[in-house]
Amino acid sequence: MAIKRIHARSPYYITSSDAPTPPPTDPIEYFSAACGDMKVSDGFIGKRVYVFSLTGDTGDIVIDYSGGNIPVKITLAYDGALVSTGYVGLDAYDDQLVAAGIDPSDINTGVTSTKSGSLTLPKTDSTPTVATITVQSPLVNDTLNLMFNCPEESTGTAPTCPDRALVFQVCNENSAKDDNFNIYLNDNFIGYLDLSQNAQVGGIFIATTNANANVTSGDFACPLALMETNRFDPSFLVYGTNILEMRNAQLNNNGNMGTISVRNYLVDGNDLSSPCVVADMTFGGAPTGTSFTLSFDYTACCPLDLPDLIS
Repeated sequence: MAIKRIHARSPYYITSSDAPTPPPTDPIEYFSAACGDMKVSDGFIGKRVYVFSLTGDTGDIVIDYSGGNIPVKITLAYDGALVSTGYVGLDAYDDQLVAAGIDPSDINTGVTSTKSGSLTLPKTDSTPTVATITVQSPLVNDTLNLMFNCPEESTGTAPTCPDRALVFQVCNENSAKDDNFNIYLNDNFIGYLDLSQNAQVGGIFIATTNANANVTSGDFACPLALMETNRFDPSFLVYGTNILEMRNAQLNNNGNMGTISVRNYLVDGNDLSSPCVVADMTFGGAPTGTSFTLSFDYTACCPLDLPDLIS
């Protein structure tokens, strides 16, 4: 209720239920988003709020953004924490932003558009499972693409494959010699690779604690008798991205070109056979004497050809 004069010269007052008229504000629109969604926002002015539904996994919440020139401000908020871009875009619009009431300290534009990047906040517990992404545009926005990335659970431990052993196999199928290499997995030495002969030679690297384990039937062209067997600690493998390094140990002056096959072999006592495919990688295309760094994802025992065996 409000009390006000009947008119300016009247000694009498009346009560009124009229609420004060609030100042006009920019329109706010609400949208929902899920893991892996791509949202395109264009042709709007005001504020858009995306309610982002998360899984229970822990890790980083990442919002990737890209777009045109007209500045926008993007804010990611989760569990009381927030991170913001400030106004990103082309600096030719700075005067218009200031005229619209934007504090110059909140303007992060550039001579080329800065409307590209990412916002990240950590998610350290299974809850809460909602984040909000707010986009503010005091000018009519041109284009803004938002990618919503949920945290992905990573235990750090490689998949459990009780009846299988992971193997790296390098076969010099073209019988043309390459350099020799020391092989490292996630910065752990796992063996020496000798490719110094013009023959179908190579190396087998088995993740096993069994000193007698041997491949008895493989899916490569090289004769098993010409493949040197190495065995390494399975704990060197990790869940997710694994880094395999070929550190040059000897120049053989014939260039380098070859493949490394990552396989999971069925184990029967000391015998390894019937491999399933985990990954295939190539090395080469560089001068002799070069070292190579390769990577592969290991999140399941047989992700490419035996989905019924995935752990």
